[in-house]
Amino acid sequence: MSIREAAVGILKTHVTWEEFEANLTKALNTTATFGPNKSVIDIGEGNGFASRCGLVDCDWQGEGADKLPKRVVLKMGSCMAIMDLNEMMPPEQSMFKDATPELWQMFEMGIKGMHNMECETYDFLEQFGEGHAFPKRFYAKAFNDENVLTGQICMEYIDNSRMWSFHEKSNVEQLKQIARALGKLQADSTKYEVVSEALRTKDVFGEFTKSTPKDKYVQMLTSVKFIEASLSEAVEGVEAILEEYYGATLPSTIHKQLGLLPVLVNGDMRTENVLVDKDTGDLRALIDWQCSHLGVGVEDLLRICFFAQTTEDRRDTADLLIKEMYNSFIAHLSPSMPLPFSLEQLKEVYDLLFPHCALFFATGLGVLMPAVKNLPCDEEEKQRRYDVVVDKARGVLEDIVTYHKKNKASKHAVVWNFEAA
Repeated sequence: MSIREAAVGILKTHVTWEEFEANLTKALNTTATFGPNKSVIDIGEGNGFASRCGLVDCDWQGEGADKLPKRVVLKMGSCMAIMDLNEMMPPEQSMFKDATPELWQMFEMGIKGMHNMECETYDFLEQFGEGHAFPKRFYAKAFNDENVLTGQICMEYIDNSRMWSFHEKSNVEQLKQIARALGKLQADSTKYEVVSEALRTKDVFGEFTKSTPKDKYVQMLTSVKFIEASLSEAVEGVEAILEEYYGATLPSTIHKQLGLLPVLVNGDMRTENVLVDKDTGDLRALIDWQCSHLGVGVEDLLRICFFAQTTEDRRDTADLLIKEMYNSFIAHLSPSMPLPFSLEQLKEVYDLLFPHCALFFATGLGVLMPAVKNLPCDEEEKQRRYDVVVDKARGVLEDIVTYHKKNKASKHAVVWNFEAA
């Protein structure tokens, strides 16, 4: 058995109702039990690719039932979501075409590692106290030698919220809220010791290179031309410089090269990992901490802007949002801490990291764009949403080349491939 196989548990995972109930009642220190009307719905379909995520109605019965959370979110490490998406794609666009057993094993281990990283990140985040934009965790169970099938995290359900979507056009106020929330989290991450070796040493970019051979990396980008022909010119512009970026260590070492204090980075700050209020659109929570690592905060700002903003808005508001995040960071530092870096340094890092983070975004377009085409809505609305996504993709692809040229012409004291002493 493996987490690549459908099972008889919750949402076809290996996590059974009995195990889940036992874990949650222990975490809540209650004798109440799930009732006959307990239920679960898949809230991650089409949004997350490294887990199954269910909204559970517990139907609590027994003493103190009225004081317990009526609904919770259960996130289970699983390969099923990405496999389901892959099956919807034409054979020539399949991510797993000709995949060897060794590649499948590597993929499964990657999913488990991401789940465990989220468990350890929550251990760290929970020291920060209240007032932050992340959900409360009730319990977590990591994958290990004794638990090879049922990694899980149970979190609070953020009422009256919804996931943001790649096909939406965000406004600048929404991005300012996220920038402030990121700055506050980054500041608090400097106040506590990072005891998790995995979090201290996580290298998202390096792991991507190790798990993605160069020919596959190129194929992931090239596939965008077959999905959307109007992007061919923009893709070819990126293909011409791709050799310089594959395997580069700059994104993982830039804080070391420039002597910047590292902060907590979410590492996957895309629209679907942001919860907003259903009525107002205001930020409610930043979720999905599977790619967390220590680095520079503009990584997260770059990613969310790629996903959330139109090309015009992203270009117009870049400096504004960097400043918003920096001011929040400074405001929440310990009073005795000297300023660890300047706003100008942060802007410099933004420029340097733009092509690297943007390529990370671009290589995922082969999955993200077809997913938008498969959303359940009428054809007119589907086309409107798809046009928004194409605009975002085209702008990012064009700007990879623009920032590449800008950085090459500058005199930044960094190297693309750096090995720390």
